[in-house]
Amino acid sequence: MTDTPKTDTRILVKKDGNIAWLLFNRPEVLNAMLIETWQLMDDLLAEIAKDKAIRCLILAGEGRAFLAGADISDLKRHNEMIRKGELTGAELRDMVLVAQSCSRRIQLMNIPVISAVHGYAVGAGCEVAICADLVVADETAKFGFPEVTVGACITNAGTFLLPRKVGVSRAKLLAFTGEFIDAREAHRIGLVDEIAPKGKVREVAERLARRIASRAPIVVQLHKRMIDKALDGSFEAALAMETEAVVASMLTEDNLEGTKAFFEKREPVFKGR
Repeated sequence: MTDTPKTDTRILVKKDGNIAWLLFNRPEVLNAMLIETWQLMDDLLAEIAKDKAIRCLILAGEGRAFLAGADISDLKRHNEMIRKGELTGAELRDMVLVAQSCSRRIQLMNIPVISAVHGYAVGAGCEVAICADLVVADETAKFGFPEVTVGACITNAGTFLLPRKVGVSRAKLLAFTGEFIDAREAHRIGLVDEIAPKGKVREVAERLARRIASRAPIVVQLHKRMIDKALDGSFEAALAMETEAVVASMLTEDNLEGTKAFFEKREPVFKGR
């Protein structure tokens, strides 16, 4: 596994073959996010997206948590600045847009993204977790949107993604109460896709990532794009997208390799072309 050299180590990127890891690395504050770390995350996601060798990205946290939302020291400082008239609505809006850019990059990334959640994934942490295509959770993980308990709002596409994951009524219950749920309940309502034994979440997430990475990467990317677009499109639009995707995939070298491997009763070796 190779590390991407960075002066700022508050978020790390590690690459292992065709799998990349983005690791939140402020364990002393349960990886809570500052405005600067949102910007760092945005830059790192942009770099990962350019790497054509990567077929799957895993998000994870160092220490005792995945990501425990916004850093309370940042919130305290901003509240004091607002009280003194030193922070305007326009400046606050710019801060929000930096964080939201991370959600956008995760959603629009061509490759599948997996969240490997342990400990707390709450507030912005839960929003980041569900931005991923798939969520693997340690059996001890906790999820929630506690913004309402401190007079803040859900920010990073949570109001878009949450009802699509768990349904409108369940999304409202979580957003209105700010209460946490455990991994089992999160799995039951569709927030989590797979539960890992305690201490094994990275292992389970990596196994899933490698399984996905072994498949035809062009087709995996087409499936991601089509499923995401179909959520907001029509039946006929989905059929049209599938038609073009089928034609595109049939003309790839990977399609020829997959067919050949099937008849030769061996595992295919896909090259992404």
